[in-house]
Amino acid sequence: MPGNPPAMRETLFPGGGEMGARLRAHDWAATALGPVEGWPQSLTAAVRIMLGSRFAMWMAWGPELTFFCNDAYKPTLGVKEAWALGARSDVVWAEIWPDIGPRIAQVLGTGQATWDEALLLFLERRGFTEESYHTFSYSPLADDSGTVTGMLCVVSEETERVIGERRLRCLRDLGAGMAAARTAAEVGAVVAGCLGAGTADLPAVLAYLDGDAPALLAGSGLGPEHPAAGREAAAAAMDLLARAGDAALPVADLGPLLADLPAGPWDRPPAHALVLPIARQGQSRPAGVFVAGLNPYRPLDETYRGFVALFVGQIATGLANANAYEAERRRAEAFAELDRQKTVFFSNVSHEFRTPLTLMLGPLTEVLESSPAAIDPETRRLVELAHRNGLRLLKLVNALLDFSRIEAGRAQAAFEPLDLARFTAELASSFRSATDKAGLVLDVACAPLPEPAFVDPEMWEKIVLNLVSNAFKFTLDGRIAVRLRAEGGRAVLTVADTGLGIPEAELPRLFERFHRVEGAQGRSFEGSGIGLALVQELARLHGGTVAVESALGEGSTFTVSLPLGRAHLPPERIRAARPAVSTATRSHVFVEEATRWLDDGGAPPPDLGEAAGTAAPPGLTGRVLLADDNADMRAYVGRLLGDSGHVVEAVGDGHAALAAARRRAPDLVLSDVMMPGLDGFGLLAALRADPALRGIPVILLSARAGEEARIEGLAAGADDYLIKPFSARELQARVETNLRLARVRREAADALRQVNETLEAQVAARTRERDRMWRLSKDVMLIARFDGTMTALNPAWRTVLGWEPEDLVGRSFLDLVHPDDRERTAVEARRVEQGQATLLFENRYRHAGGTYRTLSWTAVPGEQHLHAVGRDVTEQRELEEAFRQSQKMEAVGQLTGGIAHDFNNLLTGIVGSLDLLSTRLAQGRTEVAGRYIDAALTSAHRAAALTHRLLAFARRQPLDPRPVDANALVASLEDLVRRTLGETVTLETRLAEGLWPTLCDANQLESAILNLAINARDAMPDGGHLAIETRNVTLDAVFAAAHGDVAPGSYIRLAVTDTGTGMPPEVARRAFDPFFTTKPLGQGTGLGLSMIYGFARQSEGHAAIASEVGRGTTVALYLPRHDGPLDEAETPAQGSDAAPLAGSGETVLVVEDEPAVRSLILEVLRDLGYRALEAQDGPAGLAALRVPGRIDLLVTDVGLPGLNGRQLADAAREHRPGLKVLFITGYAENAAMAGFLAPGMQMITKPFPVDLLARRIRAMIEG
Repeated sequence: MPGNPPAMRETLFPGGGEMGARLRAHDWAATALGPVEGWPQSLTAAVRIMLGSRFAMWMAWGPELTFFCNDAYKPTLGVKEAWALGARSDVVWAEIWPDIGPRIAQVLGTGQATWDEALLLFLERRGFTEESYHTFSYSPLADDSGTVTGMLCVVSEETERVIGERRLRCLRDLGAGMAAARTAAEVGAVVAGCLGAGTADLPAVLAYLDGDAPALLAGSGLGPEHPAAGREAAAAAMDLLARAGDAALPVADLGPLLADLPAGPWDRPPAHALVLPIARQGQSRPAGVFVAGLNPYRPLDETYRGFVALFVGQIATGLANANAYEAERRRAEAFAELDRQKTVFFSNVSHEFRTPLTLMLGPLTEVLESSPAAIDPETRRLVELAHRNGLRLLKLVNALLDFSRIEAGRAQAAFEPLDLARFTAELASSFRSATDKAGLVLDVACAPLPEPAFVDPEMWEKIVLNLVSNAFKFTLDGRIAVRLRAEGGRAVLTVADTGLGIPEAELPRLFERFHRVEGAQGRSFEGSGIGLALVQELARLHGGTVAVESALGEGSTFTVSLPLGRAHLPPERIRAARPAVSTATRSHVFVEEATRWLDDGGAPPPDLGEAAGTAAPPGLTGRVLLADDNADMRAYVGRLLGDSGHVVEAVGDGHAALAAARRRAPDLVLSDVMMPGLDGFGLLAALRADPALRGIPVILLSARAGEEARIEGLAAGADDYLIKPFSARELQARVETNLRLARVRREAADALRQVNETLEAQVAARTRERDRMWRLSKDVMLIARFDGTMTALNPAWRTVLGWEPEDLVGRSFLDLVHPDDRERTAVEARRVEQGQATLLFENRYRHAGGTYRTLSWTAVPGEQHLHAVGRDVTEQRELEEAFRQSQKMEAVGQLTGGIAHDFNNLLTGIVGSLDLLSTRLAQGRTEVAGRYIDAALTSAHRAAALTHRLLAFARRQPLDPRPVDANALVASLEDLVRRTLGETVTLETRLAEGLWPTLCDANQLESAILNLAINARDAMPDGGHLAIETRNVTLDAVFAAAHGDVAPGSYIRLAVTDTGTGMPPEVARRAFDPFFTTKPLGQGTGLGLSMIYGFARQSEGHAAIASEVGRGTTVALYLPRHDGPLDEAETPAQGSDAAPLAGSGETVLVVEDEPAVRSLILEVLRDLGYRALEAQDGPAGLAALRVPGRIDLLVTDVGLPGLNGRQLADAAREHRPGLKVLFITGYAENAAMAGFLAPGMQMITKPFPVDLLARRIRAMIEG
């Protein structure tokens, strides 16, 4: 533009990115600022600084506050970016001018800069009003005279930071509140408290809970009278989930109950809402629905959507925690109720037990206190057994009753002053008989206390007896020390032992009710697990404590501490001292039980000898090993089994039972489950692990009732599981049944052993037969790993291949395979490795003498090996080859006869025509010369066509293989084929989509299709249907093996199918033979199909015929797939009647060993105006090419003496790169191969018309 030269602008405002380019291109002359060259230096400098900065800046200058900005400010402008440059600033930022206008006026009026941090501005930069936050400073800009004329704004948009921190605070507050929420109502209260009347990001929220009666969980800015707070609104919100998806819904679509949403902190209500499910932990059905009214000034992007999802996720987590807490509370209450009911049950049952126990023990006591003469000794012994165990049961019932009364708060202690030292010493000393019998030292030292101790005597008695009994149970040697002393106004009782000690991990739980130390090897495994728990509770009733110190293997010390005096006790529970009562009655139950724990060495019960001497009842008997730590139980069971005729050996624990079984194996083991040392399960495992003992039947005895206990025992390997109490008859029946089953198993094992021995004998016989076959077979047999390593070979290898089998073990069979067969042999071995059997596979193996033998193999896979049998078929294959040769000779004879017949006919036409021509010319009758010449040429052309077909059948015709699209080729021939078929035959083409390209000679493929179409037409004299079909196929090894002359791989299949007369099998088998035809004489040479077969095989493909008489014939060509790209289609040169173009003196070298042909070509070239050079063979031609001088084209025969044509061309191009070559051939094997022609080379086939030769030479020279 005038006055604004571009070069000047580039100098003033270099760079600046896109805004810099726009500034340089802007028509400033049309603005209030005028042309750029008139701008003051101060404006130019400010603009350059702004453009060069990477910080977001904009500036206003002049009376109209013209707007400038840099590239970094473009995101803030949004859609205004296209027109803002050069406009008035109050127009650019019209929507926020009430906010920023006063600030700009202040800067312009005072020259003082402003500063705002995270100022809220509502911009209209993306087509809607948008909430945004900016930290910026307005700085004054002065002109060259120092007058403030403009303003520079340096700005940082902080919208994402401010909104992100705001959302993070909201989520943090919500999460903190959820941590304390314990119910769904509290979760709703937390949500409501967090939202208040609505937040900037969630101005309106409706959260509903699903259920039988959906209800509002929380809402923001809603009163209870709002329609959205009702149940109908909750149900409507749940229905929204199905149609909302991830998209935001217009508020108007939420329905009348939910549409009237509050605005929250904004000046208008939300226009859209997001509906999300509140997930329910572990379930697909949601716990509720969350309707979020969206900020009307923010877009719903992924960040906003993620915030709402996190908010809803916090609610879902809070509800899940509340539900879990509520479930845990209910569970705890249920457990507490169960515990209370258990306590009541124990209390009631203990009371109920006392009555029958009283009625049991009373009569038993009377019997025992009667005169000895009143009952016989055996009866007295049984009564003593029953009385003793009745007292033990009474002790257990009393302990349960005491404990249940304490837990239920009904235990009433009666405290009285007591000489605690004397009372404690008397209780502890009652165990002296038991400790003496066990070889333990009982040391009791109870010093008198300075004042009486107020205790409940019965409760204190239970404390002392439980502690001393416990010490006796777990102290197998050493001492038990009982001490009582006064210490700090308290009575301190200690019971110390040198027993087994308690593992440190068990100490915290030692005083829990029903807790028992696992693996404790005491005198007995009996016990309820409430003794120490009862001691602790009784001590607490006295205001005392109990503690324990223990070291594993060193012993334990229990300490009970009670306050002296009465001040700590409730007055109403204190009574006066009573007369001292002997403790003998109360303690004898503990002492008698402790005495029964003592090991009596497993001695048999007193009556076993008598039982053994009595006549045994009928039934199966045997030796029974009994293991039980309770002496009474050992005596009772031993007597019952002894009376049944069994011989019983009784022991006190699992270790003794295992040792006894190893000394002499019993017929049956009867073991208690709970025993010290090695328990019943441990004994069972040890027996099953011992090969000599694992077959012994084991019956476990246990007091643990219930089906789960029985299943556990049987799963551990027990043969039977008997629950106490059991009847004598049940015990005897179980023992006899298991003895019978054991006998049956032994007999079955013996029978199985005999069967196995017989089977082994049969296997040995079969093995001998197999070995005999292995040794005598005339076929070679082989066992080898899949990698080829031979592991076993039969002796036939010596006979067939001359190798010693032992010399080949460890070698790979691939080493003996002929190199040409090695790869496919390895492939076949891999097939066998994959589990496929080889039914017929032939390869050649090297004989030790160096020759090769042909073997036919059958192979099957085994475990990590293949097993193969090979038969020597060398002589058979030689005979087959000889037979094929004879067939070939027959075919050659037929071929020779056919050729001789046809060529004689053709030569007759040629020679006769030439003879007559010669005669007529001698007579001067030149007018008939043309007719005789035409006749001779016709016969010659027919002879050339016959030769071409013979070469095609022999697969020696010269081919020009190129990538071909068979579909396009068939489509291009469709009209020609239709005209050839005539009106009576319909044509159908079925061309496969995605057909692979193939590499072949397109002209030969066209000729093959036309030949097949003509043959099909001739086979349908009355009309019919012809189909040409293409498709992709993959030929597998089975197909290749069946046809023999095709390799497996990918091919295209081009098939021509007719509905003609068809061929019988014997005709179809000979259809590809040369000169074989079923057509009448004179209507076919018999070379058409043989030429097609030769073309397919020469193209490395295959041809096949399928025909059925009366149904029709299909001829299929299989051409190999070409993986390279398709070349552009070439249109075959059409014949022309125009005269050949003359040359312009170009030099052509002709190399031909046949003088007549050479002279003919030279004459043609010279007639056409070329300079022709000649050579009679390859070396002469190469010598001519080495002579300096111009040579434009080399015309050479392919079959030359010395050097063939291709060798001559390659040597010539070493001296003359780029030399064009035209090959002439009548037959050349190499020329028929794909890839014979290089760029710049072409081929013409003899015989050829002179005009075709001239056109080809002219085209090559000009091309």
